[in-house]
Amino acid sequence: MEAVELISEIELAFTDVVRPATSLRQFLLTDRYGMSREITNREWEQAARERVDSNWQDIPDSEIQECDCLLAHMQAEDFQYYLPAYMRYAVKHFDKPLWETDVIGSVVFSLSPSTKDPGGYAYQVAQFSSLSSSQKCVIVQFLYFVSTNADYLQRPHATKALEQYWSHSVGT
Repeated sequence: MEAVELISEIELAFTDVVRPATSLRQFLLTDRYGMSREITNREWEQAARERVDSNWQDIPDSEIQECDCLLAHMQAEDFQYYLPAYMRYAVKHFDKPLWETDVIGSVVFSLSPSTKDPGGYAYQVAQFSSLSSSQKCVIVQFLYFVSTNADYLQRPHATKALEQYWSHSVGT
């Protein structure tokens, strides 16, 4: 599958996903300061005002680059909304080496439940709970695309995610 075709499949499968209350910039605040200090109401509200999306398709590449990959912090509904924007970004930039962008690796990691940590595995599988069967199929297509087209350092991780979780959880 070509990149343009995969992006169309992602857009189709995730067309009507409901926009969550938390913005990417709010997730970024949580990532940066959530454990080290309290986030003020002013900071939280400012991050909400800076939101650029009314649907996930509105999220520009610059927002993903600036906010990095925050999928690990999201609950199922947030994950379902932001994942397609990150997958779209990853497909658009699949030919960039790891040192230019690690979004591809981070997205693949977010789709790779750890078999070594039962708690982490359960958390990641719970993140997938809102995904429809067509969305799961597109994730399989995305992982296959990465496993055959991305930087040689990214390919094995996508293959592992397919083999260890997605090929068994989706009827493909």
